[in-house]
Amino acid sequence: MIHLLELPVIEALQGLGQSLQPLWLAITFLGDETFYLLFMPLLYWCVDAFVGLRVGVMLLFSAFGNGFLKLIFKSPRPFWVSDKINAGAEHYSFGLPSGHAMNSAAVWGWTAREIKRPWAYWAMGILIFLIGFSRIVLGVHFISDVLLGWLLGALLVLLFARNVRSLGGSLSRLSLKHKLALVVLTTALMISLPILVKMLSSNWQVPVEWTVRVGEIDPMTLDFSLTVSGLWFGMLAGFSVLLHQRGVLQSNSGTWQKVARYFVGLVGVVGLYAGLGAAFPDDLGVLSMVLRFVRYSLIGLWIVWGSPLVFEKLRIGVIKPYIPPQSSANS
Repeated sequence: MIHLLELPVIEALQGLGQSLQPLWLAITFLGDETFYLLFMPLLYWCVDAFVGLRVGVMLLFSAFGNGFLKLIFKSPRPFWVSDKINAGAEHYSFGLPSGHAMNSAAVWGWTAREIKRPWAYWAMGILIFLIGFSRIVLGVHFISDVLLGWLLGALLVLLFARNVRSLGGSLSRLSLKHKLALVVLTTALMISLPILVKMLSSNWQVPVEWTVRVGEIDPMTLDFSLTVSGLWFGMLAGFSVLLHQRGVLQSNSGTWQKVARYFVGLVGVVGLYAGLGAAFPDDLGVLSMVLRFVRYSLIGLWIVWGSPLVFEKLRIGVIKPYIPPQSSANS
């Protein structure tokens, strides 16, 4: 088994890099979904709304695909199968493919494409490598987990790059009703497909050797599906409504206003995340699952729809009707 060949390499890397663990933890944070939830709104509020939206779509699509594949492969993490591996972080989802590697390749790879500068490709490439390498040194992923994550993330970037223009053109021709119907359909798929996999895996049980080392775990949890689908629904539905009713946030407007927008917007995100997280119970079965979806839907809705309206009220942001490039060229 390939994992048996990888374990000695991970042990050696941990021995060499043990004193640098704080550095690896800092680097791995740059691949956390929490960090991306700080980064994507920054782009949307203060740089370019469409760039922020595209990066957000890339993140959520990658995060969903990663969680879905984890449920299918059901592969352990190194510290689940070896007493010699020290876990530098707590993770109790399956290991293959690495979410940090896949999401970083997708998000930072797409970010480099948006910047379109040689230095960006080099900088983002190094960052993607370091994030994936940190997962190995921290003992939370096998080398094969990271390699597959990088490959899948890169494939997402290539797939998105080839279709983003035609997809954007097709979506722009849809009515608001049809856009919202599409959002509902894709959201339903993000929820139902993992449920289907879990139902088909009803006979699967966590191996005893895993629980001996890490205790009781539930790697078949559907929390990722509800989190991602909620953000997906709130973000895309909110953007569609704002675009139809008012237009697009002029993210590059102002100087100090950009700082103010990020501060006000972030207060809203943290308030919804922490406030609803404390208010909504997580031990009520199906009801808790519904509440998790509602919580993240509201966060996505705030980021792309609610916050721009608040910015406008506070006079720190401007929303203008969107004129497609081809329309402005013809006028």
